[in-house]
Amino acid sequence: MLLAIDIEQIQHIKSMKLSIDLNDNKLTCLVGKNGVGKTTLIKAFQNLQFADTFTQTSPASIFSAHSAINYSVDATQYQFGYDAKLRSLNSKTIIPDDIKKNIDVELPMPFGKRFNFWDTIVRADLDIRSAIVLNRYEKPLELIEMLNDIYSTTKFNDLIQVTVKKIDYYCILLEDSRYIREDYLSSGEFFLISLYRKVKNYRKLIVIDEIDISLDAAAQTKLATTLRAFCQKYAVNILFTTHSLPLMKTLNPGELFHMEETNGIISPSPASYNYIKSILFGFKGWDRYILTEDDVLQKFLEFIIDKFRSEIFFKYKTIYIGGGPNVVDLLKRNASEEFFGIEDNVIAVLDGDQSELRYARKSPNTFCIPLKSVEKAIYTDYQDGVNRLTDITGVVDAVDAKDLYKKLIKNSIMSEFDIFNYLYTDDKIDFAPFTEKLKMFLLNT
Repeated sequence: MLLAIDIEQIQHIKSMKLSIDLNDNKLTCLVGKNGVGKTTLIKAFQNLQFADTFTQTSPASIFSAHSAINYSVDATQYQFGYDAKLRSLNSKTIIPDDIKKNIDVELPMPFGKRFNFWDTIVRADLDIRSAIVLNRYEKPLELIEMLNDIYSTTKFNDLIQVTVKKIDYYCILLEDSRYIREDYLSSGEFFLISLYRKVKNYRKLIVIDEIDISLDAAAQTKLATTLRAFCQKYAVNILFTTHSLPLMKTLNPGELFHMEETNGIISPSPASYNYIKSILFGFKGWDRYILTEDDVLQKFLEFIIDKFRSEIFFKYKTIYIGGGPNVVDLLKRNASEEFFGIEDNVIAVLDGDQSELRYARKSPNTFCIPLKSVEKAIYTDYQDGVNRLTDITGVVDAVDAKDLYKKLIKNSIMSEFDIFNYLYTDDKIDFAPFTEKLKMFLLNT
């Protein structure tokens, strides 16, 4: 099922479009500055399920005669336009029940369903008590594992599930048939139980505004892994908004989207964690690291990356270390200590003259350029009088490769760009495989 939403002329939003393929069974996180339109989008999702959503949750002043929300579910269109009598949105089209039943939306306080579920629990208390006394309950092992893992505790080992009129309620069982109902747990614990209940309902799309609002930072860092597994196991999609950097950092490429407004036009687009950290919070950081030998190789890599810079997804940093063995050693230490990041986010790039050495061949995530080195390649052609270097042969008195490289630049005979371009476009050298490796590392492929 492909679901698309097109919001027009609501509050400050001139246009906002979002589509989600419910066959993907994945996490989708929307982030953006306060007031960009995240909650309006969440309400638009709920409006497909409950047509009076905006009447119940928003002031009439956000609408005008041009306000509308257009939905597309696969090939079928559903339209909500401004109704002057209601001073809100309305539709003459009936939304099929199979669409409504596949969507579950959780708004923030005070409109969220979990905040209204307390009364339901209280009314069911007598039946819950009776079931416990009669031992008519189950152990929700999956939920126990989820809560214990997220909170790093064994507190929930005695959690039980009581079913009353087809609704599951959860309690921590104490001695002498005493119990702690889920609504007496912390707000974060209660929210996670509520979220688990939604997952078990097998809705194709679960939408949650401000998913982190009740969770401490430690719980936030473990939430995505759990939910990602549930998406696959129960064939659901979970779309949520957050302001939590700890949570964003645990998301995979393709799960994080930035909502940015330009002249009233809002279009969520894929973003990396460090891009979000920089643009929203002003913190600097990088998603990917390239470790290399020296500043010449570092600059040459930047020259190559310039060929596809407009396509780059991840924020990255190239760092020259000094000496091939030192580069590989730092790469290995990062693999165990992760001071740059996880192992897959860091690579080493060495000169081609290192390719046959054992430390380069045996080290994962280590690549070599298809030249012995920038300096050696240009020096070889200089000595052989190859191509356009013929004119400078003998003019520059160079004792070795590094000396030639420095004198070419110092004497303004060739700039660094000229040297890099000369080597990169040399028909004798095939840079395509190496360039493709850099692309795979820096692009969201």
